[in-house]
Amino acid sequence: MDITFELVPEDRRRLLPLLLLADESEAVVGSYIDRGTLFAIRDGDVDIGVLLLIHEGDAVEVKNLALAEGSRGQGVGTLAISFAAKCAREAGVDRLRVGTANSSLDAIRFYQKVGFRMSDVKRGFFDAYPEPIWEDGLRARDMIMFELAL
Repeated sequence: MDITFELVPEDRRRLLPLLLLADESEAVVGSYIDRGTLFAIRDGDVDIGVLLLIHEGDAVEVKNLALAEGSRGQGVGTLAISFAAKCAREAGVDRLRVGTANSSLDAIRFYQKVGFRMSDVKRGFFDAYPEPIWEDGLRARDMIMFELAL
């Protein structure tokens, strides 16, 4: 694999299919797609994922991190978190923050494996989504927040 992170300053909508892998509501993705710094995660010349970072006060939030199905479990997500940490340090902050649904069991496991600690729960966060989200037989209701000290 030849993984690179390519800045996407314009034409962000071309990555919408990948962004929707991590956030199933197109309306919600539309509310933040033009904010922050968006990177296409590439293997050679193929887009295999996305990383959207938003500087929020004293931290950088990983607003969206998604990988195509065939690119998971190969260390690319860990590389993306390392890259996000580098970006956060360059922005002058010492924390990364990320939120994921209570039903996203693989994501919850992943973020803890790469060093994040649970920091908060936003109860009822996903109740406002236009359509219910179901994963692994669980309905997404709450946003579990994680932080990583850099």
